Amino acid sequence: MIARPIPFARLGMIALFFSATALAGCGLPGQLEQPAPLYGTQAKADYAAKKKAEAEERARQDAARKAQPQPASVVEDPTNQPLTQAPYTPAIPNPTGNPRDGAPASSLGDASTTPHP
Repeated sequence: MIARPIPFARLGMIALFFSATALAGCGLPGQLEQPAPLYGTQAKADYAAKKKAEAEERARQDAARKAQPQPASVVEDPTNQPLTQAPYTPAIPNPTGNPRDGAPASSLGDASTTPHP
């Protein structure tokens, strides 16, 4: 039986899949930590001392953060209340009271003044 060559599109998809899988772990959140050494008594002791110093520094920072005074709460203004409805522009009152005043002139004229045949 003759082996068929893999089409380039399928080969590209396979390469894309493996590339995405390899890069999936690159964006891990937080600070990366160095793993403990496997060999060497001195290296293991140095690693343990480094970890202990980091833990003490972290505890010191947490204690300093807790010791800082909290900011005073903001006193709210009683006149500053949220809106109960949307703001609007009130209608401008018509000084003459005639509903036709201020309206654009009609090209047909006024029905009350136009003579009827």
